[in-house]
Amino acid sequence: MNRLPIVLRRTIVFCALFAPQLPAQSPTAASPVAKPHLPLLGGPSNAPVPDPTTPPATTFKDQRYGVTFQVPVGWTLTRHDAEVSTFAFDVRTAPTIDQMRGVATIAFNPHPTSTFSGALFYFSVAPRTTETQCRNQASAQAPRTVTTAQIAGTPFTHGYDEHGTICTEARDEIYTAYRNNACYRFDLVINTFCGGDVSGIRDITPAELNAVGKRLQSILDSVTFTMK
Repeated sequence: MNRLPIVLRRTIVFCALFAPQLPAQSPTAASPVAKPHLPLLGGPSNAPVPDPTTPPATTFKDQRYGVTFQVPVGWTLTRHDAEVSTFAFDVRTAPTIDQMRGVATIAFNPHPTSTFSGALFYFSVAPRTTETQCRNQASAQAPRTVTTAQIAGTPFTHGYDEHGTICTEARDEIYTAYRNNACYRFDLVINTFCGGDVSGIRDITPAELNAVGKRLQSILDSVTFTMK
């Protein structure tokens, strides 16, 4: 089943308020008429919604490649592509030999009044590759450059990828490391859609994007390797 983005459809109901007809009064006996009270109609709140209590937290374990990480409450874990995601679309810089081993997907929308539509944490492996090929997977678009990061004591190459047509619709933070003649790869993906004049929905703010990024980073920080 193709991944469907998490988009909250809003319906705004407009209410017309009518004041009751007052009885006719003579000019000499006219009394002041109180103005009808109109309720204040505020816009949607930007405050994040509370995290759900389901699905429960779980632990991902890959016995073959010796990788574990913690999936928090409110995220869905699966080991099969196309159940909740489309690996080739979300992770565009991965080679065709790359094997998706697991994906954690956020199961709720923490910023429902914004253009946020999903967050995914991918773990994949490209077997029988070279260290140079593995490093090159973590491409970085200008003006950013490729850097290094430590994950569970292992040095990773860190790059990123963005794409979209009218606006940026996907952001992918890429981490790769060469281990046991294979390329280990983690992708932290945030999906959005175009707001403003395109959809009329409020664009997600940099602070909200950063908050989602921290959720993904917390999963990355939980990664451990059980094989040397």
